[in-house]
Amino acid sequence: MLPESPPVLTVKETARALRVSVPTIYRWVHEGELEAIRHGKQWSRGQAGRGGAIRIPRSVVAAKIQALYDLADAA
Repeated sequence: MLPESPPVLTVKETARALRVSVPTIYRWVHEGELEAIRHGKQWSRGQAGRGGAIRIPRSVVAAKIQALYDLADAA
């Protein structure tokens, strides 16, 4: 039996599910529009970026998809 899918998605999987680009996902995370979890080793000061992996909970992606559908229905 296969294990259940994880309750989080990668940035690339999230972009595919929402039909937007990967940079859009990073921008939404940075702006607080999309909740994300950062885990793993953080880079030391002075290095570019922040390090660690970003994961987005499936429930957050599902809520964003629903919000996008609601916007489309309202138009």
